[in-house]
Formats: sequence, structure tokens, C-alpha cells
Amino acid sequence: MPLAINTTLTISCEASEEQSGPTIVHSTGVGDYRVQPEVIRILQESCTNEKLCDHEKGVQCVDPPAHILDAFQNAGFEVTAATTSGSRKLWILTKTSEGGANPTPSGNDAADQGDEEDEEEEEEEEE
Repeated sequence: MPLAINTTLTISCEASEEQSGPTIVHSTGVGDYRVQPEVIRILQESCTNEKLCDHEKGVQCVDPPAHILDAFQNAGFEVTAATTSGSRKLWILTKTSEGGANPTPSGNDAADQGDEEDEEEEEEEEE
């Protein structure tokens, strides 16, 4: 499923780990998912699945933020803000063009997306 025309992500890490990671891509409130499946696809293309794991605040990658930021910038995101909050460094990324998905009014997207993720996992297991 393509990302909506206006998609915003928050990425963070401990300020002391900015050069080494890990990095968290924060939850975007998508039902039944930590983050949108398309965001996971971007992460999977730039990192290996072994480097990704669920985190209580989203999805964590062991790579440093610079790598994750590059991956999202290559996918059409732009860093619109960067700040420090407490001990965490935060980046806000926004994508304002391409991949405009029309949301389904019924809200059944989550079920459909789960099937797509299962198919992707099966394909990876076959390789």
C-alpha cells in the first residue's frame, strides 16, 4: 500500500548514540501495526530484517540514525525538523508527494495489509 500524500514520521535515538544507533521509527497510530507497512518496506530495503525489531514506541533498527534518515530521504521524505528532547535526538520527516493512497472508508486496510505482510514474509523465508 503506498503511503499517503502527506506522511509524517518521527525518528529518534539517544543523543549519546547518534553515531552508533539504535534508531527508533516511532509508531504512527496505524491500527494493528507499529508503523505503516510501506515504512517497514523502506526499512527492510535499507537494513536487513535481523537489524529490525518491535519496540514499545515503534520499530527499532540497530543502525545509526544517519543511515535511516538517508533511506527515508531516498524514498522521498524530507527532514522538516530536528531537535533534542531530554536525552533523545528527534527528527521529523515529511513526504508530501508521490504514492498518494486513497484511504478506504471501511477501515479494512489493516486486514488487507496483514495479508500482504504475510506474503512478503513467506517470500523471504523461501529465499
